[in-house]
Order: sequence, then structure tokens, then C-alpha cells
Amino acid sequence: METTAPWYCNQINQAAARIWTKWEPIAIAAAFAAFLVAFIIFVIGVAIKNETVRNFGLGEIYEAVASLIIVVIFLFLSATLFGIIPSMATGNIDPYTTALTYVANTINATAGLEKVLFNSYMVDAFYANTFLAIIVSSEMRYANYLPWAYLIVVYYLLPLDVLAPVLLEALLLLYTEFYAILFFMYASIPIFLIPGIILRAIFPTRSIGGMMMAIAISFYLIMPLLFSIAFYFTNSTALSLLYNSAEEVSKYSAGTGVELNAISPTSPLVLTIQGIEQGMGAYWMSLLFYPSLIIAIVYESIVIIADFIGGFAKTSTLLRGV
Repeated sequence: METTAPWYCNQINQAAARIWTKWEPIAIAAAFAAFLVAFIIFVIGVAIKNETVRNFGLGEIYEAVASLIIVVIFLFLSATLFGIIPSMATGNIDPYTTALTYVANTINATAGLEKVLFNSYMVDAFYANTFLAIIVSSEMRYANYLPWAYLIVVYYLLPLDVLAPVLLEALLLLYTEFYAILFFMYASIPIFLIPGIILRAIFPTRSIGGMMMAIAISFYLIMPLLFSIAFYFTNSTALSLLYNSAEEVSKYSAGTGVELNAISPTSPLVLTIQGIEQGMGAYWMSLLFYPSLIIAIVYESIVIIADFIGGFAKTSTLLRGV
């Protein structure tokens, strides 16, 4: 592994190893306690020649073994998805790096476009509020907005009043996605997986432990992989649109000609805004459709895995409520 994917051994799995080192004694103690209790029940069943008690103890031994197998599979899948497969396909890039990088780039591009749109809006709003006034004896007798003021408002300022708030909401969604991925990257193992192992080793809390382990598996393995795939297919188009639009707006809103570039349907700034609105398909796919689809897939994965390893099907409505 060190030879195939050295960045994985030096970065991602080092963080996982530090977490395991801290919680390993408790997890091992819980696993051995589960084995001990199951073995005692099994021995009691054999001693009193009670088939039901013996089978129950044997089943608990199998469940303890299953918990250990699940942990081994989790570690194997982590190494495979984040180390071995990327080393063969993309090199020094793993799903977490890909997803976080794409989201961060989209945040920067969106913020950059929002900034230049705001600057151009302020300048054109100044020109749109210029008017001609005739004052006689300190009293205004006549005031009228200049002709280009109405044109700037209709062709440029009103479309920006729609586009700019939408981009701000898009930034909120992007930051939410970014920190959600980042949170589960660090919290899945210590907060969900290891306590899930402990709770699954205890018969009364087995379903809760299975649910927590399923949450860890789904959010730590499945979610970043799906985000990296989704952004891989949409992010390049969305980023090109954002960067090109920011460049165009900056070019045509600089200097003293900014008002001349927004006073007709064929003005450069007006055409740029229309191009942004018409080319946002890939951008909204990456912001709205794919995250919603990913959340649905992750939820179903949690329910299926929790039912498989902890018998959580009967209480899955609780998870849906959460």
C-alpha cells in the first residue's frame, strides 16, 4: 500500500490510525466482553442442557464475530476506495480530495462572479439614479430621470436583482456541502463507527449500534465517492461558465463606459447576464439535483446496511425522522 498509494498512507489513513489508537482499547474491550458474555451463555446452555440458551449463546458468538468482520471490511474498503483504486485510475487523488477540491473551486468561482456583479451593479445603479432637476428659488420645479436610466434598470439591474440573490443561496448550499463532507470525514469513525461497534456488541442496543455503523459506512465511504463522481461530470462546465462570465463582466463594467454597455438588449453586459442565465444548467445540476440524489442514496444505504448488520428495519422510521 505504501508503494501503490503513498499519499493515502501519509494522509488519510494516518488520521484514521490516530483515531483507532485512541479508541482501540475500548473497542477491543467491548468486543472481548461480548465474546465473554456469549461464551458464558453458551456454556450455561450446554451445562443445563437447554437447547434454546445454547443456541442463543452461539448466536451471540456469531454476532461478535460479525462485528469484527464488519470492521475489517470497513478498513479494507477505505483502503481500496481511497488508496488502491485511485492510484490505478487517477493517481494522487482520492474521493475526499476530489469532492472537496471541486466544491471549493465552485465556491471561489461563484464568489468571484458575485463580487464583479456587485461592483458593476453599484456603478450602473449610480448612473440609473441620475436625473435632471430645475430648481428655482430653492424649490424644485422639475425633475426627470435621464433616458438611459430606465434602460439600465430594465436591461441590466432587474435581471441582476434576480441572479445575485440566487448566487448567494448557491454559496450557502456549497458551503453546507463542503462542511458536511469535511465533518463526516473526521467524525464518522470516532462518533459513529466505534460507538456503533460497542453498542452492537450489547444485545439490547444491537439495532442502534448497527444504525451507527451504517451511518459511518455510508457517510465515510459512499457520500464522498458519489460527490466526487457528480462534480467530476458537471464541475468543469460550471467552472468555465463562472470564470468566463466574471471575466466578461469585469471587462465591460470597467472604466467610464459601463453605462453604455448596459443600455440596450444587445449591450455586452446585458448579453453576458443572459448568457449566465441560459448556461446555468450544469451549475444547478451540481448544486441541486446531484446533492439531492446523493442524500437519497446515502439514506437508503443507511437503512439497508443498518437492517443487514443490526436488524434496524422495524425502527427505520426513527432514522427517517432524524
